[in-house]
Amino acid sequence: MSLTEILEPTLVGLPGYALAAFLGLVFGSFANVCIYRWPEDRSVVSPGSHCGVCGAPVRWYDNLPILSYLLLRGRCRDCGTSFSPRYLFVELATGILFVALFHATVGIDFATAPLPVRLGRFGVYAAFAFTMVVITFIDLDHKLILNKVTFPSIPIFYGLGLTLPERHWSDGLIGIVVGYGIVRLIADGYRVLAGRDGMGYGDGKLLAVIGALFGWQAVVFALFGGSLLGTLIAIPLILLHRRREPSVADSEAAAPERHPDDESADANRAEDSGESTDPEQNEEQAAEQAEDGLRHVELPFGPYLAAAALIWALLGSWSPVSFDRLLSGAGLL
Repeated sequence: MSLTEILEPTLVGLPGYALAAFLGLVFGSFANVCIYRWPEDRSVVSPGSHCGVCGAPVRWYDNLPILSYLLLRGRCRDCGTSFSPRYLFVELATGILFVALFHATVGIDFATAPLPVRLGRFGVYAAFAFTMVVITFIDLDHKLILNKVTFPSIPIFYGLGLTLPERHWSDGLIGIVVGYGIVRLIADGYRVLAGRDGMGYGDGKLLAVIGALFGWQAVVFALFGGSLLGTLIAIPLILLHRRREPSVADSEAAAPERHPDDESADANRAEDSGESTDPEQNEEQAAEQAEDGLRHVELPFGPYLAAAALIWALLGSWSPVSFDRLLSGAGLL
């Protein structure tokens, strides 16, 4: 009996999933360091983890993913400063992603692929998930997709993609060109038509990373899937933002009684400033200003692209209904 035959029953069982979860939590903890330090152009190696307020180094037993945060109730042991619960969320999300990817690549019957190939696929997909987590939360915080993340990731994931049996050497190259090229065309076209920036080039570099590993089909899926996710999430956020804006009616209801002389003075000021004294016209102007403000709300697109790419990684390769067939049916392939 070979070593693979001995290990496979163990790895596809609970011990394998536990190992994937442990790796995900550890890399999630490291992702928090990258998310916090890379935008500030700081090293992720030195100095070690420490409290940002008192500067006390984090002891090794206080640096255990999930567990230490819960035991310390999210506070520094030395000064009691509260840490953001997002540290916990990033670790947990990365752990869940690693387990899901392990199930998709190793835990289920992945065609007739031998165990080493399935483990190699899990390693590649786990590295991709880690990168997407880091890019997502940096983009949420700073509205930036850092070149220091995307530039090295493009050749790295192109090389890793070549280790996948189904990947041809040209797939990643086409994916890189299509991923960056689509966004460049959209961004430049929007700038010409609207006279201002819309989609950033960073999104194109992110799509190039996705295309380098999975090919151009994944780029198309990520672009349309990310747009759909963005629409489903952004519209409620915009409506919530709009509801928080004070309405004209509320302003009028809250206004005190006014003397006729005050109204005359307001009319004179409005005439000097070019404003209308007609309440209906003022209400229309206010509505136009609100809509114009909503059009300029900045919502990073990178997290939606990353989420769609992870969906492709989880479902695109092993789903009984191949995404290639879905793209073909939609006339996109």
